[in-house]
Amino acid sequence: MINDILTKRAFVRPMPQFAQTTTFTRKPGRAKVPKDTTLWQTVSQGQFIREYYTSGHLINDPTYYPDRIKYDEEKKQFFTEKVVRCAFPLQMIITSQHLVHISGNDVRHELTDSDNNEEKQELFLQWQKGWLDENIETRLYYFYKSAYIVGEAALLFYLKDNKMYTKNLSFLNGDTLYPHYDSITGKLDAFARKFSDYDEENNEYVQWLEVWDEKYLRRYRRDVQGFRGAVTKVKELFGLDGWVLVDEDLHGFERVPVTYHRREEGACWSFVQDAIDKYELAVSYLCQNNMAYAFPIMVLQGDNVEVQGDIYGQVKAITADKESNIKYLERSDNTAAFELQLNTLLRQIFLGAFAVMPPEVRSGDLPGVAIKLIYSPSLDRAMIDAKEFDHVIDDTNELFTYAYGIQTEKLTQFKSLNILSYIVPYIHQNTAELINNLVQAKSAGILSAETASEQTTYGKNCEFAKITAEAKQEQEADLLYQQIKTNASKSNTNSTANATTK
Repeated sequence: MINDILTKRAFVRPMPQFAQTTTFTRKPGRAKVPKDTTLWQTVSQGQFIREYYTSGHLINDPTYYPDRIKYDEEKKQFFTEKVVRCAFPLQMIITSQHLVHISGNDVRHELTDSDNNEEKQELFLQWQKGWLDENIETRLYYFYKSAYIVGEAALLFYLKDNKMYTKNLSFLNGDTLYPHYDSITGKLDAFARKFSDYDEENNEYVQWLEVWDEKYLRRYRRDVQGFRGAVTKVKELFGLDGWVLVDEDLHGFERVPVTYHRREEGACWSFVQDAIDKYELAVSYLCQNNMAYAFPIMVLQGDNVEVQGDIYGQVKAITADKESNIKYLERSDNTAAFELQLNTLLRQIFLGAFAVMPPEVRSGDLPGVAIKLIYSPSLDRAMIDAKEFDHVIDDTNELFTYAYGIQTEKLTQFKSLNILSYIVPYIHQNTAELINNLVQAKSAGILSAETASEQTTYGKNCEFAKITAEAKQEQEADLLYQQIKTNASKSNTNSTANATTK
């Protein structure tokens, strides 16, 4: 059973190959479908992490870009000359741009009930407040970050003493995730998370496995070191898996309490990884070339030539006879070729990763259309990602509604609400122009005040409720003032009448 759970599809990249094709004439009959057995290269999630951090880039591998081996004729031995290696955090820059556009705005929530009475509006505001108080937006940010870097992410909801808690599960945090789906409905029917405990020397000590299904949470333990580790190895020799069930509890949800997403292409920079490797290699070659030829080379011709210099190798004096020839060797200029290569690679990297190098703005505020055109590649990718992450928002909405309803003892009321949640990609924009457009649309009668308050960058989801409350307070203050004024007028009239009678 455990061996069946610890299975998942690997991340792969297709290998180049030539497919055999067949020719046929347009005669009655059926043509055979050409057989094309695609070769795939397996890519581990550890490879994604090495690509993300500059210290793990391929340029730092001596087998890919070797150091130079030279032979010293005097000492009769070989020595290694270290070459210049240049690694750039392009993957981090690409990831940051994707994260800004997908998580720069909070998730938009709308109450789609036809009968939006005051009671439902107050309940909806309480639900929104719980969404913010429980830091669901922050959890979603780390969810997107994990999906962009290692290709998958999971968000766990769990209940403890009727209190809701959330936790991000990711390979970045040392978790290996194993999702399992129903073959008919495609719904998540089981989910497993494997992680390890380490001793003070960073040696793996104990492996843990947590498995969620529609009702239970089961925790398994597998010892690696010590006496128990030896027992585990003996069990494996006899065909046993070595996992021991530690506890089994009801998790309290009506479904698997996990939101999971997987990007089949892997990391968000996977399509330009090869170009990034070649760019770093080209820059390293350029730096190595500059070290060798950046400074002029002096050529000394003659019999009696003596050079005097300091400890840093700088020439201070030259002594030579009249027949000697002293000159500098002119270097070849490869600047244009290097510049063309580097600019082409860098342009294709950002274009293929749907990222943008911010241009230098020499004027004042740009109009909204110009800003959108500048960042159009990033916005295009963000709109696509918003559709891919749509099921994540739906699952998170469902699990949060259930867990927060248990916590606040309002499960039935919250489940009766029809709340639509969706991602609105962040767009760099001119705020003054946006507000001006909203004001004009509201004045023209084609936009409601509630929608206009939600669209501004300063307001929150419940901004219109605050505006309504302020209007009610002003009305109540006006009524109170009128009441006080009326009572004062009546009191003055009665006082005058009493004085006249006397």
